[in-house]
Amino acid sequence: MQGLYAVFKKELCDHFSSYRFVILFALIAMVSFISSYMAGIHMKENLEALANTRFPFLMLFSSTGALFSMVQFVAFFGPLIGLVLAFDSINREKAHGTLIKLISQPIYRDAVINGKFLAGIATITIMLVAIVLVISGLGLVIVGIVPGIEEIWRLFIYLIISIFYISFWLAVSILFSISFKSIATSALASIALWIFLK
Repeated sequence: MQGLYAVFKKELCDHFSSYRFVILFALIAMVSFISSYMAGIHMKENLEALANTRFPFLMLFSSTGALFSMVQFVAFFGPLIGLVLAFDSINREKAHGTLIKLISQPIYRDAVINGKFLAGIATITIMLVAIVLVISGLGLVIVGIVPGIEEIWRLFIYLIISIFYISFWLAVSILFSISFKSIATSALASIALWIFLK
C-alpha cells in the first residue's frame, strides 16, 4: 500500500518524541517495577515456599506487590494505554489542517489509518517488551531464580495476548477519532466505552 511506511515511520517518531508517551511509559514502568520489586523481596524472604511452586519466576509478574501485580495492572489499565495513544490520531490532523495536505500526496486514506494503527502497535510492543525484560532482569538480581523454558514460553504468550488486548483498544480509539470531529468528544467516548465494559 502506497505511503504506508512513510505514515508508519512518521507516527512512530511522533510517539517516541511526545511527552504523552514519556509520561505514560514512566507511569507504567514505575508501577510495574515497584510491584515486581515488592514481590521479589517477598519471594526472597520465603525461598522455602518457592521450592514447592511450579513456576516461581512467573510470580514476579503475578504476585501482588504494594497495590497490585503487573498482570493486574496491564489487565485493568492496559486499555488506557491504547486509548491515550490514539484518541486524537485523526481528528488532530483535521484540526491542524495537516490531513488535507497528507491526503493530497500520493497516499491512500487506508494507508494513513493503517500506518497510525501499526505505529501504535509497534509502540505498545516495544513498551511491554522493555518492561517485561527489565522486570525479568530485576527478578534475576533480587531473587536469583532462572526461568525455565516453559516459563519463558508462558511469558511470551502473555506478551502476545497483552499486545492484542491493548491493540484492540487502540483500534477503538482510532475509530472514535475518525467518527468525531472534536478531540474531547473522541476521548470521552473512548473512556466511556472502557468504563462501561469494565
